[in-house]
Amino acid sequence: MGLLEDKALVEAALFVSGRPLSVKELSRALGIRSLDYLEKLIELIAAEYAERKSAIEVVRVLGDKYVMQVKQEYSQRVVHLMPRPDLRTGELKTLALIAYLQPIEQSKVVKLRGSQAYEHIRKLLEMGLIYAEPYERTKLLGTTPKFAELYGFPENDPNIIKEAFRKVVHAEYSDLIAKLDGRNREEPDESREVEERSSETIEAEESGSIETAPEAGE
Repeated sequence: MGLLEDKALVEAALFVSGRPLSVKELSRALGIRSLDYLEKLIELIAAEYAERKSAIEVVRVLGDKYVMQVKQEYSQRVVHLMPRPDLRTGELKTLALIAYLQPIEQSKVVKLRGSQAYEHIRKLLEMGLIYAEPYERTKLLGTTPKFAELYGFPENDPNIIKEAFRKVVHAEYSDLIAKLDGRNREEPDESREVEERSSETIEAEESGSIETAPEAGE
């Protein structure tokens, strides 16, 4: 493909992803090997949106990632028009926990929420509300710009979101707070013993070698 086609493809990827993407992620997903070329394409796209004074912008975030998002001055005026995610109570609780503790390891979310958390996380990823990045032997989870827009935050600032959801978790999910407090009081040796007993199962579930069905209710 030529430059125009490549630029259009990168623009489409940024649009549909709903989350920050690194140049390496774009390279793998789109089959464009040159990272410098990809960066230049992104810069061209960002410049075009800026030149026509669009309500949409392409910006660099989280160090080496790029995201397409509604500008802050417009997002607050149209956020009420965005569809609210159709989430069950258990899924909302998992989302609140991720928002509160982000960035948080998937394995820790599962320990706090149970095996049904795997299904919750899959749905939240499909909806573009959270991201998942490889981290050691698990994944690191956090909220996306789409999450920030849907829930009325001016930007996807983890510190602002964590503070807001700290109040939500403490007010509505006392059972989670009890688990968090219990984990914080664990002796180091006991904590390691629990992690050793569960690590093989968690790794197997994350790799898909063990089928886990969502538990009923929350």
